[in-house]
Amino acid sequence: MLKFSPALAAAAGVLLTIATATVAQTVPNLPIAVFCYAQQEKEWRVGYLYRVMENGDAMYLSANGKLGATINAKGVVAMPTNRPVGLDCYGKTLDELRSNGRVIELQAAK
Repeated sequence: MLKFSPALAAAAGVLLTIATATVAQTVPNLPIAVFCYAQQEKEWRVGYLYRVMENGDAMYLSANGKLGATINAKGVVAMPTNRPVGLDCYGKTLDELRSNGRVIELQAAK
């Protein structure tokens, strides 16, 4: 038998809010992850979709949460303002990244 849990009720409310939010409808076709190449370190970095803001910008973070990138509402990877540009995906569009196989798409279950 399930007991009422305030934490569970709150979590369900958050999930319902996310699922029904209009923000998700204003930013179509965002990938779940983006791959960028760090030339200096000669390694690939993966940013995972973390947050979609009300204005349509989407924030991607590395798995450790320390490095991020923003894809603006126009579909362009925004240049960082607080550090040097070290990844090759900055300034590119989602279409460019997709055509180069540099995204993982989120696909609806059937």
